[in-house]
Amino acid sequence: MKSEIVVIDGKVLHLGLTRGQLAANVFLVGDPARAVRVAKRFDTVSAEVRHREYVTFTGSYKGVPVSVIGTGIGVDNVEIALVEAYAVHAFDLDSSEYQSGTAPLKFIRIGTSAGTQENIEPGTMAISTYALGLDNAGLYYDHPPADQVVTEIEQQAFEILVNSTAEGSRFRSKIIPYASKASPGVAAALVERAKFLNVDYVTGITAATPGFYGPSSRYIEGLANTIPSIKTQLSALRVQEQRVVNMEMESSLLFHVAGHLGCLVGTICPIISKPTASTAILDYTASIESAISIALGAMCDLNGVEERV
Repeated sequence: MKSEIVVIDGKVLHLGLTRGQLAANVFLVGDPARAVRVAKRFDTVSAEVRHREYVTFTGSYKGVPVSVIGTGIGVDNVEIALVEAYAVHAFDLDSSEYQSGTAPLKFIRIGTSAGTQENIEPGTMAISTYALGLDNAGLYYDHPPADQVVTEIEQQAFEILVNSTAEGSRFRSKIIPYASKASPGVAAALVERAKFLNVDYVTGITAATPGFYGPSSRYIEGLANTIPSIKTQLSALRVQEQRVVNMEMESSLLFHVAGHLGCLVGTICPIISKPTASTAILDYTASIESAISIALGAMCDLNGVEERV
C-alpha cells in the first residue's frame, strides 16, 4: 500500500522541507525561539526553513550533521513533525516509496517541565526513561508495548486516574493512558553528559498531558478539573523502581512512534516548578543552556565523536 505522504512542490506539507534539508541527528524543541538558541551553538548552519509554525535549522556540530526543529507545543505538533521528518529522511518524495537501507534518525527533545515529586528541586534535569501519555494521540498508532514496564505503567496509571476521579463524573474511566519507552542508549548518554558537566539530574517517567491548565490540574475559577491534583496523584506511581518525576506535553507520542520506527529517542527537560507551587516558575534561562549542552554532547557520543567542554 502506497504511503499517503502529502508533498507540495517537492516539500512535505507542514515542515516545508525537501530531501537533503534534514540531518539524521535531530533536536526537537517546543519553542521556536529555543530552536534559534540551539542553532546558535552549531558550528555551521546550511539551511533554515520556516513554514507555518515550524522552524528548522540544519548544519553541523563537531563534525556531526545536526538539525533542530521548533515544533510548537503539544503532541499533535510533534506527531506531524515526527512523521514528516521520517518521510523527508527515508522516502522518495516523488514516488512516496520508502528507501530501504536508510539509517534510522536520532531524536533528542530539549524541553521544560513541571515537577511531580516534592523532593526534586527546580533546576534539576529530568532525563526520561519512559513516558506516560495522558493525551490520546498515541492511541492512533497501534504499536505493541516496548516491554513489560510499559504495560505495568499503563495499568497502574489507569487505576490512579480512575480512583482520582469523582464517582458520577461524566469522564470517569474515560481517560485511557498509554506508555512508551525512551531509548536506553540515549538516556544513558544524557546521564553521562549531565555527570560530566556536574549538573543535577534525575531519571524516571515523564508524564505528557494534552494541555497546560486543566490536564495539569491547575485551578482556574469558573472551570472544573476532572482530576484534582493530578501531579500528586501520579507521584505515587511505582513500577520496577520507575516513578513519575516530571510532566510536560510531548514525549509520550515521541517515544511511542519514533521507537517503533527504530529511531534512537530521548528527552531532557529542566524541572521548573514544584507540584504544589505550579505558579512559581523558575527562571530557567541558565537551565535551558545546560540542557542544550548536555544534549549536544550526548548526540556527539551517540555518533562516536569526542566532544568535551
